Amino acid sequence: MDSETRCSCTTRPDRYVSFKGIDCDGNARRMMDILDTLRTEDPDELALLALLRERRAAVSGVQCDNLLLLASFVNPIRELCERHENLAGLELLEQLEEECF
Repeated sequence: MDSETRCSCTTRPDRYVSFKGIDCDGNARRMMDILDTLRTEDPDELALLALLRERRAAVSGVQCDNLLLLASFVNPIRELCERHENLAGLELLEQLEEECF
């Protein structure tokens, strides 16, 4: 295969080869910061946000880092961002899914 027909997808970091050049932890922390700023009165949303805070702060039992939590709750977090029309959160979550999960 000559250089003109090669896939140009190799110009971006490839998570299947290496996480080098991908700031998964930093992006996960930024996503959690976005979630921490959401204000809601919805009981289901409050429960999700409380669970995320509880698991991040746990010193025993079920304890998760930001990346694991986001990957574990990606769909409810996406729905939360959609309901709040938080485009920055949706974009960052999509980036995390593509690069880190």
